[in-house]
Amino acid sequence: MKSYFLVAFAIILFFGSCISKTEDPVITKITAENYKNLTLNLKKKTIVHYWFSYCEPCIKEMPALEKMASENNLDVLHISADKSDSKMQDNLSTVLKKLEMKTCYIVDFEDLYPGGTKFIAIQRDFAKKVGWPSFGSPYYILLDKNGKTIIAADELSKIKEKL
Repeated sequence: MKSYFLVAFAIILFFGSCISKTEDPVITKITAENYKNLTLNLKKKTIVHYWFSYCEPCIKEMPALEKMASENNLDVLHISADKSDSKMQDNLSTVLKKLEMKTCYIVDFEDLYPGGTKFIAIQRDFAKKVGWPSFGSPYYILLDKNGKTIIAADELSKIKEKL
């Protein structure tokens, strides 16, 4: 009986080591200055996608966004308005794994609010720092390869019309 357990244990170990583990997505903090530099060095048209991990419409539209980007040879720059260095960032990681996304930017909370704050409006405050009007989630900005705005919209269908 003991040998059966040892064989079973060996099989579990063997097959467990053969299963590839999903890597954690890379979440990179982004400041307004980083954002401006990124958009100055684009290789092709790019959709900037502002969203956060608790936003149902944001998550629901993600597959359509990725498909549209692939079909039109576009890059996508995902920027999350989740609070960095918190449980919200942990949730972002979980959502990215479910969506099978490998990378995402997250607004650098400490850079946005250097002295801290009681009132948090990450999207609005980040938008103000990069020169955009206030907006909701999701929000899309289609940029040409020179970083100039072609269209900014809160609906993916409006971006698709401009392609």
